[in-house]
Amino acid sequence: MPRPIDLSMSSVKQSSPLATGGIGSAGGFSPVFEASPVPSPVGSRRSSVSQPVPRRPSESTSLSRRPSMNQHPSYFSQPAQQPQLQQSLSRRSSVVSGPRPIRREEYSGPATPSVLSRAGSPTLPLANDFTQAPRSYFEGSAGYTPLDGVRELRNGQFIGSLDCGTTSTRFIVFDKRAKIVAEHQTEFEQILPRAGWHEQDPEALVEAMKECINGAVEKLEWMGWSRNSIKGIGITNQRETTVCWSRSTGKPLCNAIVWGDNRTIGVVREYEKKLDEEGIEIDDDEEDEKNKGSDLIPEQVEMGTGTDQAAFGDKGDVVDSSAGVTGKLESAMKSLGLAGRGKSRKPQKFRKGKEGLVDITGIPLSTYFSAIKLRWMLDHQKPVRSAHDADDLMFGTVDTWLVYNLTGGKNGGLHIIDVTNASRTLLISLKTLQWHSPLLRFFGLRPSILPRIVSSAEVYEKISDNLGLHLAGVPIAGIVGDQQAALVGNKCLKKGEAKNTYGTGAFVLFNTGEDIVRSDYGLISTVAFQAGPNAKPVYALEGSIAVAGSAIKWLRDQMNLIEESSEMDILAGSVPDTGGVYFVTAFSGLLAPYWDREASGTIIGVTAYTTSAHIARATLEAVCYQTRAVLDVIERESGTRLETLKVDGGVTNSDLAMQLQADIGGFNVSRPAMRESTALGSALLAAHALGLFGWDLNRPETLSEVNTAGVHTFEPGLDERIRLKKIRGWERAVERAKQWHEEESEEEEEEEYEKRAGFPKIT
Repeated sequence: MPRPIDLSMSSVKQSSPLATGGIGSAGGFSPVFEASPVPSPVGSRRSSVSQPVPRRPSESTSLSRRPSMNQHPSYFSQPAQQPQLQQSLSRRSSVVSGPRPIRREEYSGPATPSVLSRAGSPTLPLANDFTQAPRSYFEGSAGYTPLDGVRELRNGQFIGSLDCGTTSTRFIVFDKRAKIVAEHQTEFEQILPRAGWHEQDPEALVEAMKECINGAVEKLEWMGWSRNSIKGIGITNQRETTVCWSRSTGKPLCNAIVWGDNRTIGVVREYEKKLDEEGIEIDDDEEDEKNKGSDLIPEQVEMGTGTDQAAFGDKGDVVDSSAGVTGKLESAMKSLGLAGRGKSRKPQKFRKGKEGLVDITGIPLSTYFSAIKLRWMLDHQKPVRSAHDADDLMFGTVDTWLVYNLTGGKNGGLHIIDVTNASRTLLISLKTLQWHSPLLRFFGLRPSILPRIVSSAEVYEKISDNLGLHLAGVPIAGIVGDQQAALVGNKCLKKGEAKNTYGTGAFVLFNTGEDIVRSDYGLISTVAFQAGPNAKPVYALEGSIAVAGSAIKWLRDQMNLIEESSEMDILAGSVPDTGGVYFVTAFSGLLAPYWDREASGTIIGVTAYTTSAHIARATLEAVCYQTRAVLDVIERESGTRLETLKVDGGVTNSDLAMQLQADIGGFNVSRPAMRESTALGSALLAAHALGLFGWDLNRPETLSEVNTAGVHTFEPGLDERIRLKKIRGWERAVERAKQWHEEESEEEEEEEYEKRAGFPKIT
């Protein structure tokens, strides 16, 4: 019998919009179909091609294959009785990459015990069939150090990638073919003070970053390569997570609000009402074009003056008398220190409704995007409000915060954000890629708090030498949001190419080239990447699916259909089809292209014939149907037919799931052996900026040897008539799941009560 695939949970970073029907972005947690026969350490995101590494003597040698609660944030699958207490997730650290294991008969070096004994370190237990090259331990960030006198360090050429996800941070070192040379990962604390709230300590993100960089470098040196071999680094991050800190101290003013946090529902409703009643100011972008490319963008954006001045009132309401909003204008302006500043603006036109905002930004009002989180902080966090009033506030996303600290912090650290992360703030014009003055007035924000917008690939600055990092002086040359990084890492660099990342949720990005494609079905237009300050930006359409791998976790943890995630493929593969069962996994409503917050999870088509195997298979098919629906819309709106879908993420380790995707989608599915596409994307951008390896994103042929090992293509094998019949069945199931949670109006409820009140009582 074939060895079952290990589907153990792992923190593959995804952005799953789970609360309000908004579009998600960065970070998440997913059941990972781990292809290695050796279980990974809890929290590990090791590629299926990485080799097992012995643990330190202090670590347990037997880890449970069931995940700990550390890996499951409450906001996507929490018990109904969750206590309203702050929950902290413990921190773990692991080195998850290593050299190729050497068979005993191949090993000709010095005896491991004697070498380690001379180094004053404990020896490691040897496996029956394999042994690792000798290594020693010490109490450092990674636990590895090169053995003095064993070998001389060599100089090579590598590129590094710092990947800050939602639950963990990693630093990965790649060679010119995208082979992982060294890697270090650590988890950081998750703060869940209330149901639906998700916070992180910004200082913990910095500490995790430092540990991962030093840990990977120490591992690289243990392998015989000098740290000077790393020629530069790229950064990729969970998108939309919002950080505020003091300009004078360089310290955070409150915890970061994570992308999936839904405390801001009230803020969204407030601004939806404002859009409906007053609208958004329409600007010809002349001011933005004038400021484009300037280092002084925040200082040059005018806030207006007199009765046309934008400010915010005591409750955070935007006050603009030209728009007719009520409030204490005079006191609000005084609190901002803006009275009498700026130039007079001509009366502007306003467009009512949500469409005006989407036309400017490409994204809708949602709890996920940074401006909404920032507005909540200003309204509810006194230190943030005070810093804003005193012009001491600095705002940014995770990339901004990490770069600021890497380049010196309060002592001259860069305050920048790349175009992909900026496009998720609700504050830029998608056309000009600059901060948009009418949006700042709409949300009542000082322009001086904003970082400078930069491209995704340029040499921004070198790592500061006052952090104690092993890579001091190494240039930072690439920054990109996680889903866009996965698009680049999958080498979807041409118009018409697409990728899907399957983790907790699934995230489809489709390259639309230099065209901004506006969607009539709620897909968002976003920046894919900009390969240099003078390069033209590349855009993408993005569709998010809230539930993918988390449905497998639900079957395991809530329904007990399986005891281990590794049983999923075996169970679902034991039947040839679902027996007519459809599972609409609308645990928190439906996202693109259905857009129904009130939809409910629904299993339909159940008969006495139905078994747990049919439900398991229907669970895998659910994400495939939704992916097909998103791509149908993208093809219709872009006018481009997709031939091959490139994939990454934990669920892609399941051959069955990928074959189902090819069958239901009617297109080829391409899966590489090395699936760390997010980290690879930022590495590609950094190497492009540095001219390393000859990689040139403008010439995809220069990447022909990048991550080509072990690519597997799944081809559709389902008859077209059967495929269309199954899709029609799915669409019928979706219609039945829609609007299930929609509440009756008071009038409808009263009418129904009066109708039923006259019924004779049953005794």
